[in-house]
Amino acid sequence: MTPAIPAVFDCSLFAQALINPKGPAGACVTAAQMGYVHVFVSDHILRELRALPAKLPARLGVTTERVDRLILDLSKYIEPVEDVPADFTYDRDPDDAPYVNLASATNARFLVTRDRDLLDLMSSPPFRRRFPELQIVEPPAFLREIEAAFAKPG
Repeated sequence: MTPAIPAVFDCSLFAQALINPKGPAGACVTAAQMGYVHVFVSDHILRELRALPAKLPARLGVTTERVDRLILDLSKYIEPVEDVPADFTYDRDPDDAPYVNLASATNARFLVTRDRDLLDLMSSPPFRRRFPELQIVEPPAFLREIEAAFAKPG
C-alpha cells in the first residue's frame, strides 16, 4: 500500500474547507480523513484557525463552534508538532514563514495553499535550492498528486 503523503495545509485551506466542504480544499481535508495524507499541524496553525471567526465575514458561517469541531476532527488524523525551529524567515509575509518551517521540520513533501505569497516561493531559485523536495501547490494540484499516488493499476 502507498504510504500517506506528508503535507502541511495552511490556515486558508482549512477556512476554505469550512466555507465550502465540497470544494477542492474540502476534498483535501477529506483525503486526510481517509488516510491518503499525513497532515502536520503546529500551534501557529491552530492559533490561526481559532482566529478565523473574528477575521471572516459572518455570512460565510465560520463560527467558533464550527472551528472547534474542525479542530476536534483534525485531532483524529493529524500529527501535532511542537517547537518548530524558525529557520526560514520571509520578509514579504512573516506570517507565512511558520508554514515553511513546519514543512521543513517534518520533511513534508507538500505545502497546500492558495496564498500567493507562499505559491510565489516556487519561482524563487534560492528557495528551490534550499528546499528542493518541498512543493507548494494549490488544492486542485494537490488532489491530482493524491490521485496519481493512489491510482489503481490497470
